[in-house]
Amino acid sequence: MQKEQAIELSYTFKFPDGAERSFAVRLNAETGESLLPVSDELPEWTLLNHCRCSHCPLSSTEHPRCPAAVSILDIIEAFGEVASIQPVEVCVTSPHRQTSKEGVPLPAAIGALIGARFAASGCPVTAKFQPMVRHYLPFPTFEEAAYRMVSMHALAQLLRMKEGLEPDWELEDLTGMCEDVNTLNLDFARRLRELHVNDSTTNALSGLDGFVQMVDLSVHDDLLDDLKRLFRAHLQA
Repeated sequence: MQKEQAIELSYTFKFPDGAERSFAVRLNAETGESLLPVSDELPEWTLLNHCRCSHCPLSSTEHPRCPAAVSILDIIEAFGEVASIQPVEVCVTSPHRQTSKEGVPLPAAIGALIGARFAASGCPVTAKFQPMVRHYLPFPTFEEAAYRMVSMHALAQLLRMKEGLEPDWELEDLTGMCEDVNTLNLDFARRLRELHVNDSTTNALSGLDGFVQMVDLSVHDDLLDDLKRLFRAHLQA
């Protein structure tokens, strides 16, 4: 069977007045990295050292541009001056299915798209979430997102073990991953506020930050106990 070389997701925002805006998320099918073209002319705010994230590990010599910023340039250009937070219909189309959801607040819709772009951008802070974008589920509930994050992390630990690396079966690294993304979202919102973009976009990052925080909390407080009941057939001697 021939393997897919690229995976493309299409996000279409449908506004109450009939207007539509579409954006693509195009990925290398094997690595989950973005295949979207990058403009030769990039604004100053995409420079790595412009409101740089406090925990960014990149060298500005080797990476003069922030990969996360570059990945959402067209989104900021499209929504940076949109003040409305009205609900929209969002349709996400992948090669194998189409998912639509009505009544999505505009910041949440933008946040879902930004989250997918960030993960595939080449940013080292978000790179560990690439598998979730490669196998994308639009607009998951908190329970679905937590389940997918724990499943992804557990599979990653199995792969680490098979590569002779130390696995993290206690989920401690997963907490660190969530904390790093939270920091990125907060710091990146500061970058966008420097541009004086409207709240529909900066609130998208705030919502994304809150979502990751709640998923992280549910992983450690309730999810594992709930999963014991769901996985009871696997826990029999």
